[in-house]
Amino acid sequence: MARTPKSRPPKSHRLTIANTRQTIDCAANQTVLEAAIAAGIDYPFACATGNCGTCTSRLDVGKVTLLPRNDACLSPQQIKAGQTLACRARPRSDLTVAWLSRAER
Repeated sequence: MARTPKSRPPKSHRLTIANTRQTIDCAANQTVLEAAIAAGIDYPFACATGNCGTCTSRLDVGKVTLLPRNDACLSPQQIKAGQTLACRARPRSDLTVAWLSRAER
């Protein structure tokens, strides 16, 4: 009798949205924005493809992998300052993020 490999669920991290004080699960293959929307959080976004900067967020705790994006939306200086795009950020650890107002970007 052949064994079938068990499929494991994707690794999950805890994601805290500082603006709403909510903590949710975010799968490692999911973006911060996808997890927030799935949890019913009204996270600000427009394009969801890394081209507009509406979801620019401050990464307070944790590490992310950034998917391809428009460099005009998130500069290397912003990344050094701890900013990320929720629509392009996949968790590498537990995270705490806060979306930024237009004036804070």
